[in-house]
Amino acid sequence: MAGSQARRAMKRTRTWRPPTPLARQVRLISGESTGSFIGRLAALNHMPLDDLMDKIGNGAKAMPPQFTEVYLNRSALERLAGLTGRSTLVLQRTLPDLQDHHLLDDGPEPAWRWPQWQAKDVFLVRACEPCAVAKRMPSEVYLVSVTRWRVCLRHERWLDNLREAGATWMSLADLPEVVEAHRQRVKLERRLGDGGRALFADALHIAAFWWNIPSLSPHAWIGRRQMLNGPVGSDLRVAPLVCYPEVTRLAFLMAARERRRMRGTWSVEHDQAWLDAVAEQLERWGMLAALALVPVDIWIQHHSTHPLPEGQQRPSQGRWRRLPTPLPHTSTPADTHLEQLTCIPWRFGDEPRMPDATQVWSVAGQA
Repeated sequence: MAGSQARRAMKRTRTWRPPTPLARQVRLISGESTGSFIGRLAALNHMPLDDLMDKIGNGAKAMPPQFTEVYLNRSALERLAGLTGRSTLVLQRTLPDLQDHHLLDDGPEPAWRWPQWQAKDVFLVRACEPCAVAKRMPSEVYLVSVTRWRVCLRHERWLDNLREAGATWMSLADLPEVVEAHRQRVKLERRLGDGGRALFADALHIAAFWWNIPSLSPHAWIGRRQMLNGPVGSDLRVAPLVCYPEVTRLAFLMAARERRRMRGTWSVEHDQAWLDAVAEQLERWGMLAALALVPVDIWIQHHSTHPLPEGQQRPSQGRWRRLPTPLPHTSTPADTHLEQLTCIPWRFGDEPRMPDATQVWSVAGQA
């Protein structure tokens, strides 16, 4: 006890001299987690990770970068910038979790926290190994993601941070519709902005409702699951993958409705016509439209009043113009993950709240 108290006292009275850049510097990778970046920096300089963290600031113990994220206060960020020979602005532009809204408020002395088993509302996803090797970087780079997955379009890979069945990625070579769905989702979110991100999050979690009830799942989901070659792990792991094309299409339909609702040119009659169009789309996917519309109806209830906050300008006409965040959503940083962004309560694998005796409910889903 006395020893630990002495160490804490030493840290409190420690003099922090300006750091000098380390002998070897790693290349910056856009979107990388802070822990992954610091881990690469320590390895390149043949330093124990704890020793490097001691140069950055006061903290407890460094953790494996693949499992959780480290957070710094502003003074520690400045010391990391000094150790890398880069400005704080460059580091903040490159490493998402060094942005101002993620910095700790831990007083003037440099400090950091590295939670043991959580990444604090962020997903860490492995970078594509062929991309890393091509840039002369180690294969185990971990990126910050707003989803539990990332897609590498160049190598047609679905990437995550799981180790199920020994696989850390899945090939999309035989699933061009999933690759195209990702392109369309990127287009949706880049052009519409905050509104596009919120509506994709809602569409994904509406699909979770369908996934959790096998009789509602589109026929294509079974086929896509069968097209995944090699070890892929659990059904819940592949659920977003097999749902991706339908989720993206639904997000586009929802965006068309929300733009007109937020412009004040929407009515009950328009809603019924829109629901009829969605029902036709569900039937084309081989779904029982009457039941599959249940989560869509609930989404409409959330998106039927107060289309915009007081005083906010209405969105412009044109399907590719920026779309403000529609109520009940609130404006959030672009790196907010989808499970926090959505107004829909379901998650993949949830037990349905009110079982229906006429349905066979499943946690794993149909595929």
